[in-house]
Amino acid sequence: MVRDPATDEMPGRVSPGFVKLASICAFFTVLTTLVVHWAPRLWEGANSFDAQVKLPDNPIYMARLWIVLLHCVLVVISMAAIPGLLARKSRLIALFGFGSYIMFAFVEILRTSLSIFAVNRAWRAGYEIATDASKRTAFRNAIESFSGINDALFFLFDLAFLLGLICYGLALLSSSGSDQRIAWLFLIWGVLTLPAVLAAAVGNDSLAAPFDWVGLYFLPLARLVVGFWLWSQAGRSLLSPLNHQPSPS
Repeated sequence: MVRDPATDEMPGRVSPGFVKLASICAFFTVLTTLVVHWAPRLWEGANSFDAQVKLPDNPIYMARLWIVLLHCVLVVISMAAIPGLLARKSRLIALFGFGSYIMFAFVEILRTSLSIFAVNRAWRAGYEIATDASKRTAFRNAIESFSGINDALFFLFDLAFLLGLICYGLALLSSSGSDQRIAWLFLIWGVLTLPAVLAAAVGNDSLAAPFDWVGLYFLPLARLVVGFWLWSQAGRSLLSPLNHQPSPS
């Protein structure tokens, strides 16, 4: 029989269409992840201050920053459907995880926007055209001081992402079949993210250096798997949620 929304134990269940949209966004994050993590290799030799000042002239460098903004939006949409597939305590845990993804996206969008508009368009461009030594010094000081702000935001970004992974992994862990395998994927993903969080916390990049392969190879593959899993959930989203058995009525 058709359930009355007023008596349904799980009102607000996610629609199949939104689950498919989340799946498509997850597939697109595969592409954006590849750009975000592979493109910096094109300017990895720009270590000096003068070389970095000229980075805004590199269209690929600037395009990558805009792709980071798009990537954050896609990740949030792809993760938004999961709490609606769950029930009871699992849904609450997943909702906390989704809140962490919102924080992750907000922090990274803020960090990237500061890089686009403040560091590159204002300070680096200003340094290039300034003729007065005092102005060039002021621009240089602003550029160099941003590294501390960047590190702080990057720590929050990584921490929020880690919390999201852990929450989603725990929320799905009591399921079975492919759902439980996705739970373990999220938890393994969290373990692989932990070194970056620790490195940011203590200010020692060498702690995360052995895990550079995670962003280059593991992340695109993991997002692809999540995309296929979400697509498989679209047909189940109108049935009883994961971890939840329908009542006899």
